Amino acid sequence: MSKTLKIRIYIITLIIIFITSIISALLLFFYMNIESNIKVSYATMWTATFLSISSFLTLIIFFFKNIYYRWDIYIRNLSSSLRQWVLMTSFILWNIVFMATWVFSYKTSLLLFFVIFFIELIFQSMWD
Repeated sequence: MSKTLKIRIYIITLIIIFITSIISALLLFFYMNIESNIKVSYATMWTATFLSISSFLTLIIFFFKNIYYRWDIYIRNLSSSLRQWVLMTSFILWNIVFMATWVFSYKTSLLLFFVIFFIELIFQSMWD
């Protein structure tokens, strides 16, 4: 398979994940009875939100990398974009969880950022 075909399949998969997760989040928001089981409703909404944000931001950072590398892009660039935005989305969602549980402070947010930053550095050192 050629390089561009692999990247196109990857991008189409991310677009499908984005569209289906947005649709499922909207359907859950409008049609699910939250009072019946709060834990399940929060878990499914967080999962749908996580998938939609991370897949959308992966496509955005991929296109920025595309411009930066002057259209000479490889599948590992797309994989690194996905990994970076999954980590960033988890950082954002964990800060929201910290705010909802009243344990948010700038120190916990900064600590979480450094943990995720060092995890990304570990992944980059393993790939290079």
